[in-house]
Amino acid sequence: MKVRIVCLNSCFQWIFGKFVNKMYENLQKNGIEVDIAETPDEKADINHYIPYNVYECPNKGITTLMITHIDNIDKLKYISEQAKNASALICMSKETSDKLAMLGVDKNKLCYVNPAHDGIMPIRKIVIGWSCRVQEDGRKREFFIDKLANRLDPRYFLFKIMGEYWEPQVKKLKKNGFEVVYFNAFIKSEYASFISSLDYYLYMGMDEGQMGFVDALASGVKTIVTKQGYHLDAPNGITHPFVSYEELESILVQLQKEKEILLNSVKTWTWEDYAKKHIEIWQYLLYNQPVSSNYTDGLTSLIESRSNLSEKDSEFKNNELKKLELEKYKHLYFSSKRRIKVAYKKYGFIGFIRNMFRKLFQ
Repeated sequence: MKVRIVCLNSCFQWIFGKFVNKMYENLQKNGIEVDIAETPDEKADINHYIPYNVYECPNKGITTLMITHIDNIDKLKYISEQAKNASALICMSKETSDKLAMLGVDKNKLCYVNPAHDGIMPIRKIVIGWSCRVQEDGRKREFFIDKLANRLDPRYFLFKIMGEYWEPQVKKLKKNGFEVVYFNAFIKSEYASFISSLDYYLYMGMDEGQMGFVDALASGVKTIVTKQGYHLDAPNGITHPFVSYEELESILVQLQKEKEILLNSVKTWTWEDYAKKHIEIWQYLLYNQPVSSNYTDGLTSLIESRSNLSEKDSEFKNNELKKLELEKYKHLYFSSKRRIKVAYKKYGFIGFIRNMFRKLFQ
């Protein structure tokens, strides 16, 4: 397969340049012959335009367009005309793809591929901390931490501890791969920033309550504490109450699952996946044969759009067209207002008036 990515040099000043470069890089990794130019290649199997407004006329072979936001009536009219000759309009979201279909754009040519991330973001760990010393009688129930170290995923938690005699638990946590910040004594000068840096304040003891709980609430920090003593007297002060170890483990495992859900929501939104989704669409368009896909966007969305027999909502269409018409004039107003401000600042009042007359009578 030979692919030409069509993009004007001026587009590289914007986010489009990143899309072009990342697609080029990952298409090559997938064995695709690909190049980038400002004009289409009639010998290419695919001419893919980034963005859609670069496309002006029909060309031989398969033509696909990257569709960004359609936020005024002129853009909708432009897209509707392009759809007559393009092979596929690849939107950035299901909402835009569905909306264009509802507004009369050929649904047989509509699909979407979600944008990608660079895979460089570190996981923002859940910061859990407490400030107290371990007592000889075991009333702080420090052994809960030893058990949690074997149960939780170290990718998602950071523990902060201020207080004496937590060394065995710190050692266990670090051995199991957890990040730990440990102050082996109460340090007054560090205490306030320590508390305010937490996501959750943890207290495991059943001995009336713990003053760190009060300070955490005063700082607006959520709490995971035992439901006893004066903990119960702070209205809505306990975010996650527990008594037994099993209850505590369940709370932290649930927090871990919530973090995993966020990560998994864009698991297939990598640049490698982004390129593969386009390849699947292009193969389908080239050979007109179903291609197996594990993605919900990309080819799957194209096939679903073509098979969608739902009736168009005339009321929705009329309302959306009115909104897009209004947006056209709002855009004109704000862009004109901005240009006037820039010109006024540059030329002053007299110079601005002279410049306006000069343009009117040229």
